Amino acid sequence: MPERQIRATIDDLNAWSRSGFVGGPQFDATRDTVPAPEDGRPAAFVGPVTLPNSDRRGAFLEAFTVVRQETDHLADLQAAYPHPKAVFQSTRLLSASQGLREGNCVVFFPENIPTAHPCTHQNFAWFFFNRHVGIYAHTLAITAELCGAGTPFAGESRLRSADVDPEDVYQARCIWGYMHDYFHHTGPRPLDQNLALKTKWRPGLLEELKVDMKSAIACHEEQVPYGDIIFEYIMLERLFRYPAQPEPLRNFDAGTGFALGTWLADHGLLTVDEQGRRRLGSKSDIVASVRELVQLIEEIETISEDDTYRSSAEDFLYSTLLLKPETKGHRYGGPRAPLSLWGATVHV
Repeated sequence: MPERQIRATIDDLNAWSRSGFVGGPQFDATRDTVPAPEDGRPAAFVGPVTLPNSDRRGAFLEAFTVVRQETDHLADLQAAYPHPKAVFQSTRLLSASQGLREGNCVVFFPENIPTAHPCTHQNFAWFFFNRHVGIYAHTLAITAELCGAGTPFAGESRLRSADVDPEDVYQARCIWGYMHDYFHHTGPRPLDQNLALKTKWRPGLLEELKVDMKSAIACHEEQVPYGDIIFEYIMLERLFRYPAQPEPLRNFDAGTGFALGTWLADHGLLTVDEQGRRRLGSKSDIVASVRELVQLIEEIETISEDDTYRSSAEDFLYSTLLLKPETKGHRYGGPRAPLSLWGATVHV
């Protein structure tokens, strides 16, 4: 760890100790000194952090080390999808405390560190993409439980993303990460210019859904390396694994899966056959449908006034994709589509 980062963390710990550990930790100095490591270089973090999709709720003291390793296809991606504002780092997780060893967290952002002042820009974003090998094995198991053997996509004979070499999994996941972040920085309201607003739960859910659907469209229609594999990663992760997370009605990514599933079900592209197997439409039909969804989300983003944009995003979310929460502590009340589409994999 750089000396500046170590000193900032010690100062934050001492300030928290002097307060008698009253209230939550406020590690602003630590947040502002975590590095964005250069390709091939290691980095580390020690401190309080909230880990999305982990098995813990709230911030815990964690420690982990990474080494940055960008995809071999980075130059080709930068040529086809130039991204001058890229601040994310594709990394391999080397060692970790319990919060990262367990659960399915693959991200570490400045906004995951508890602070006194909200995060207004990202100076780093670590993605632990070697974790995707084990995580996607779980996704395939859930998909098989819901859809049976083979592939749920109409017109396909097999899943392209099954039985992929672990190094190819890492390469494909890095490319998905690049595409995802690239599309965060496009459209009427780029993420870097609206970070405080788009880290709010409801606009953020639509943002996340939008950028992954734009990534899926590009992977299907353009010359993206590992495009067929990444398309299946996006769809099966969002549709089937995320809704199976613990406490799905509190989980941001589970909400994106329920929202996408509702949209596809409403368009006849997510169904249940007579044997109880979930079936998806063809990839081309899915792309045509989610392109319409992206257009609707980006139309909302053209609203210039922040409060009106935020309320319009919430109205669209709850009128079209998700139910309003009925229980305190839940972020939404489930999908508008029948919950039976997800079967016994979902526990609400």
